[in-house]
Amino acid sequence: MTSTKSKDPVCLRPLHVLQCHSKLDSPDDLSTQLWACAFEPSLNCSDSTGQTSRNVATCGGESVCVIDCETGHVLKKYKVPGEEFFSLAWSSVPMTREGGGMRWVTVLAAGGKKGLVKLIHPHANLAYGEFRASRRALSILRFSPTQQTFLFTGSYDNKIVMWDIGGVDGDYNFKVSQLLALETCSTPLQLSLPPSSQGHLLAACDKGLLCFSTQLSKNTLKRTKEMEVTFPVYGKEEEAQGHHYRTIDSLGFLTDDIVASKSHMQGSIYLWSWSRTRASRPNKRNEVSAVILAELEWATTDIPYLSLSTCPGERYVVCGDEKGRLWMYHLADLLETRGKNGKTLSPTEILDWPSPVKKGLGTVAGPSINSVAMDPDLQYLVALSDKNMAVVWRRV
Repeated sequence: MTSTKSKDPVCLRPLHVLQCHSKLDSPDDLSTQLWACAFEPSLNCSDSTGQTSRNVATCGGESVCVIDCETGHVLKKYKVPGEEFFSLAWSSVPMTREGGGMRWVTVLAAGGKKGLVKLIHPHANLAYGEFRASRRALSILRFSPTQQTFLFTGSYDNKIVMWDIGGVDGDYNFKVSQLLALETCSTPLQLSLPPSSQGHLLAACDKGLLCFSTQLSKNTLKRTKEMEVTFPVYGKEEEAQGHHYRTIDSLGFLTDDIVASKSHMQGSIYLWSWSRTRASRPNKRNEVSAVILAELEWATTDIPYLSLSTCPGERYVVCGDEKGRLWMYHLADLLETRGKNGKTLSPTEILDWPSPVKKGLGTVAGPSINSVAMDPDLQYLVALSDKNMAVVWRRV
């Protein structure tokens, strides 16, 4: 698949509705919440075909699944009794060959309630290891896109830890080392690494959006925030008498510089400039106001943790709502003007919940969409719900 990077909006149609995370494989399970999904990346090595994978990993309840989006087949399913998986992340790591040499393999990390990270090599149908990342539940996992063996884990003890999971040998022996611990003062919900600014990490947390330096130093193994990014919506706090508007429950980079993020109960999505925000930071102050480029109209809801997704190659931001709808924003025109219009933008399209019919129950009403993922060419879009249903949409 080759991205055309068209300036025209894409057209998507629902292809599959899946219930592959059911408790005891029961078709009547409409309560298991699905939390995270991500497409398998292309291998970053010399023998890579460069093809975009149509395989997506999903997690929720006791299981992690790998799904072929075109056929709807569940290729792999990994189940851990008593676990509740909240997050997952893909990367590629080196595998040493017997007799010398090396090849790259795609691996999947997943974690949740137990505080353990499971390491999986899906193409070998093997969960090859695990390690304890926290005594508390894990809320988010994210690999570095430039240092592929570096894994960040966020947990409910208000910490982010940077690990090196290393490679594997032919017998799947591996070694994990802790590199850095970051203090967040509230639960980290989403993590993102600026593509054009290596050595930084953005952490969307229950009580704000924090920026950390991740440059390694033998003298500093623990760090606090470098700065906090604040938003205009925080002004509503006095009316709400709480911290709901400081809960940043979603973020992602649309370009090397433009970030999409939203606050719980905000009713919109901010697009802001990472470089201009950093440049406007007052000297010796750890708070800086985000330089807002545009605001995207979104649903009015008090449901937290509905996560947006970005597709930089096709210039899209997508976020689900509490009624099963997908709000899609095609931002090619905004990017051509370098985000200088400062306007409030309506969604390009709102995809309605496909309203699947369940035997004995009739039509299933739209659930909350907890997570969305798109492959780099936007051939497929996957939406996960709080009613144990994963919906695959295909570009037509």
